Amino acid sequence: MCTVLLRFDPDATWPVLLAAVRDEYLGRPWEPPAEHWPGRFGGRDGTAGGTWLAVDPARPSVTALLNGSPPLPPAGDRPTRGSLPLAPNPPGDEVLRAFDAFHLVRADPTEVSVTSWDGTTVTHRLLAPGDHVIVNQGIDVNDFAPLRAAVSPDPKPGLLPAAAWGDWIALLSGGEFTGAAERPLLVRKEFDGLLYGSGSASLVAIGEPGVRYDFTGNPGPEAHWFEVPLPN
Repeated sequence: MCTVLLRFDPDATWPVLLAAVRDEYLGRPWEPPAEHWPGRFGGRDGTAGGTWLAVDPARPSVTALLNGSPPLPPAGDRPTRGSLPLAPNPPGDEVLRAFDAFHLVRADPTEVSVTSWDGTTVTHRLLAPGDHVIVNQGIDVNDFAPLRAAVSPDPKPGLLPAAAWGDWIALLSGGEFTGAAERPLLVRKEFDGLLYGSGSASLVAIGEPGVRYDFTGNPGPEAHWFEVPLPN
């Protein structure tokens, strides 16, 4: 996953509003979100078996994984980073140093944390209330004006996605970033004959009315969104 847009307001009806885009080689197999692991809902990577985003309705919480930048040099077989969103809590720093570089965003109604490993240092940061953009290069290194302008939705479970999310679906239609590294929100490139791009996107809300999780496998202006069934 390469982008997380987050609005955190502990005093709001929905303290956590999260929009996330996963960038990956488009030929890499994956399965749509479901309860692929007991108590955890998310898409499952078909190669390594992990996930890029996991929702825990019971806790309630959401955890999103982004690859770090720059990549670490080859060092034999490293464990899959896709296991990290499934852990109840981040492993110890010594364990985390065995992985390739990453950022791990964990959000619940009272706290949002980001654990990062860049190949040299493991850092743990609590995010202040407000709007945040997390990308491969780090936290809030880019500005995304549409996030600041977006009206907070009231995404009660059961509403159709467009009615539930309003402006937040438009956030994931492909706008531009500015700041430390200009780039589009949605990408599509070719590397050595393989297509790489934004293959899916997620919207997650956590609050007093419950937990809502929506997903699309074709992000952009023509995206088809659906609500992931979660236990009441």
